[in-house]
Amino acid sequence: MPIERVGHVVLKMRDLNAAKRFYGDILGMKITDEREGFGVFFRFQDYHHDIAVFQVAEDAAAPHKNQVGLAHVALIADSFDTVKAMYQRLKEHDVPIVRTVDHGITRSVYFKDPEGNELEIYCEVPEVKWQEVDTIIKADPIDLETASAD
Repeated sequence: MPIERVGHVVLKMRDLNAAKRFYGDILGMKITDEREGFGVFFRFQDYHHDIAVFQVAEDAAAPHKNQVGLAHVALIADSFDTVKAMYQRLKEHDVPIVRTVDHGITRSVYFKDPEGNELEIYCEVPEVKWQEVDTIIKADPIDLETASAD
């Protein structure tokens, strides 16, 4: 298969200023392009954009749990310490935390952006080789206040 990976995700939001505060100020993404009344393009490192946010009408319906479409966007962190630090940062900014999960092969915090789009920040568990486990989809709660990387 010649396809290499997912290149970017585009989310729809009513409030582009809220998007800039959330994705820029809280998640630490850089704005690479902005088109007033249309959208904002964000990146983490040196790629042209990882997430774009396109503006929809103020009366557009918010995402809800039982609708067809995107369930969440997963962002990979470099370490468990980063996941824990982002969890604390999200809490400090009153970002709604959905759940914290030990998936066995990854450890995650799930949360919502200002419009209700769900995101996940996770890290790999380096000592667990996902290719060698029987069940990839495990979902045990994890306390990110007290959990250690071990």
